[in-house]
Amino acid sequence: MGYIWSIMKSTYRSILIEELRKRQRKNPSYSLRAFARDIGVSVSRLSEVLNSKAGLSDSRAALIAEKLQLKGKERAYFIDLVQAEHARSKIAKKSAAERLKSHRMGSQKIADEDFHLIADWQNLAVLELIDLPEMNHNHVEIANRLKISVGEAEATIDRLMQVGLLKEENGKWKPSDPDSTTSSDVPSTAIQNFHRQMLGRAQRSLQVDPVETRDLSSVVFGVDADQLAYAKERIREFRRMLSQELAAMPGKNKVYSMSIQLFELKGDEA
Repeated sequence: MGYIWSIMKSTYRSILIEELRKRQRKNPSYSLRAFARDIGVSVSRLSEVLNSKAGLSDSRAALIAEKLQLKGKERAYFIDLVQAEHARSKIAKKSAAERLKSHRMGSQKIADEDFHLIADWQNLAVLELIDLPEMNHNHVEIANRLKISVGEAEATIDRLMQVGLLKEENGKWKPSDPDSTTSSDVPSTAIQNFHRQMLGRAQRSLQVDPVETRDLSSVVFGVDADQLAYAKERIREFRRMLSQELAAMPGKNKVYSMSIQLFELKGDEA
């Protein structure tokens, strides 16, 4: 779990969220309840912690660090993050904050953090969300708008700043390169994971969102398989044109996703 020390998360909640996501990438059925069990806290308490409604004691932080198998500097960094927020005395908080500065001065960025960037839908959502007019630039606002926990919002901001896609100017977050696109070198497993998550978001929308706020449709037709490259290019062209046209219109107030699937329709039998 050495990536924690390298990334130098800004809060201990970011570390917990990042570890939860890592486990969910390996096992999509891994739940918050399972994570709470594995780190020795109740699921209700963990939920409160991740939403900044409750903190951790020194002893609880040490126990969680042990459950996460943090050693040496990683363990000290995690506990210092907790103490900097929740220590009972001002002196203890200040001492922990000073130690955190020392930790961060020696930290190094890791190039492979962008491997998992595309795998979480929250990243692209945040990059678009912070560009909306009248958006309050704080973790709570992001959490409320995207219906995620404050801890998830913190972890997302940390990741985007770590890989250079987000910067802070005059107390506000700003995309470093608004026109950046994903590289063709992004590992296919990350791309597959991202599309899997977006299909899951679409399924959720189908179940809970009013019809007037979404559009999910399908059409089935015959095609010459040799023309697939032409079809894919037309889809990319349409996607670019519509997204650019809508983005240029005034009054943006929400973040939407447009996903288009083109695949051979068949059953599961080999």
